[in-house]
Amino acid sequence: MFTHLLGHPIRFALSTLKMTCLAHLTLTQLVQISPAQGPSMLPTFTVDGDWIAADMRHRLGRGITTGDLVLYKIPIFASQNGVKRVVGMPGDYVSLGTPGENGEDQMIQVL
Repeated sequence: MFTHLLGHPIRFALSTLKMTCLAHLTLTQLVQISPAQGPSMLPTFTVDGDWIAADMRHRLGRGITTGDLVLYKIPIFASQNGVKRVVGMPGDYVSLGTPGENGEDQMIQVL
């Protein structure tokens, strides 16, 4: 399959450059692959870490709906990402408490 590339160094170099550019564009503009660690997203993700492929087409909140997972940079740890689930959109009312516990009747409006 690749024998025609090995005989022509220029063709091989161009093919390598094309594949490198395609991989770079894919990983910076379309998909971000990141580990998810910690207990905050149990039982969706395990504590010791799962890998997430995030769709980068929904940057700056465009196209986000209730129930989506959002990948973000943790401000105090710039090299780490966090993952949270969207529980409400602007105008929605959401409960502050956990169902079945005290305080579940407190509601706030998402701004």
